[in-house]
Amino acid sequence: MRTKDVFLVLIMNLAFGASIISAKIGVIEFPAFLFTTLRFLIVAIVLIPFLKIHKGQMINILIISILGGGLHFGFFYLALDNSNYVSSVAIVLQLGIPISTILSAIFLKEIIRWRRILGIILSFAGVITLMFEPTIFSDLDGVYFALLAATAISISMIFMKKLDGIKVFDLQAWLALISALMLGIVSLTIETNHYEVIINASYLAWGAVIFTSLIATGIGHATFYYLITNYDVSKITPLTLIVPIFAIINSLIVTHFDLFDGFNESISIKIIIGAAMTLLGVGIVMIREKNIDVSPRL
Repeated sequence: MRTKDVFLVLIMNLAFGASIISAKIGVIEFPAFLFTTLRFLIVAIVLIPFLKIHKGQMINILIISILGGGLHFGFFYLALDNSNYVSSVAIVLQLGIPISTILSAIFLKEIIRWRRILGIILSFAGVITLMFEPTIFSDLDGVYFALLAATAISISMIFMKKLDGIKVFDLQAWLALISALMLGIVSLTIETNHYEVIINASYLAWGAVIFTSLIATGIGHATFYYLITNYDVSKITPLTLIVPIFAIINSLIVTHFDLFDGFNESISIKIIIGAAMTLLGVGIVMIREKNIDVSPRL
């Protein structure tokens, strides 16, 4: 992996880690689907100039938008809304890594060499270690929704690899528009008191909406799409294992200094060991496999 892209991986994970905190703040005041709709509506408005028809690729774009946009984020924010601990959601989301790796090997015929397999196993073992932290077992509703979110985004990655010549913000524009429409309908159907919630929302809640829109999408997902279109799915997805580490650290800081309501994170030896294993595994995955063609066979 090029030095520039290593730096982008770090920026991507920082953006995702911070956006999880802002999303947790947002769903305290906004219903989950309304919050998600507002987030994508802002992105869609900003990216209107990038909306254009891509002949022969609109079906894939539609599938990606439904799976990686509406379904993934709908379940993700439901997970945050139903969880007492940010760490539970952040950790379980990483279960999408073995799912996407298996799918990329089956459908994209990606070659996964022994070094990357070792890194993936070690990284995933770190996540498993984190999962044995007792707090995750008290958040089963959040765990279930997080698992559905991880599955949806993993499947969407397969379709991302089939896109040809689609620029980052071209895809993000369609994803935001389709997701806003899809989630808006769901919110109007199952959630209530939209007007009262929007009018009475605090500046902090609106700040969370805006921050999540611009940082998570403008930086995090744009960078992720760039990486996923330039490297194998099985190489990029394990690198997102750093996200729960950042999310847990951020949540611990918020809890310790009592910066926002709704945070009650704690640190333990299992979290420390799991984090160390995860970071080591990610480092192994990022080692260049010299003289090996690992390009996807589409």
